[in-house]
Amino acid sequence: NLVEITLPPSSRVVGSRVGDVSWPVDTSLVAIIRDTRVITPSVDDSLESGDELIFVSSPDQESALSSLLGS
Repeated sequence: NLVEITLPPSSRVVGSRVGDVSWPVDTSLVAIIRDTRVITPSVDDSLESGDELIFVSSPDQESALSSLLGS
């Protein structure tokens, strides 16, 4: 599934680097949309409040992803 989540200001991953987050299994972050820019994420990119995160994820991991990101 393609999953889009907007990172809320209260998320515990705000300010973290992509490579420092323990993403759920069978989940891959494929794009960060920040303002009008599309960013192909690398391990060194930071996550900011309001980022739109695009994932490819197995259906059974969507709730874990939402819990992790606080959405």
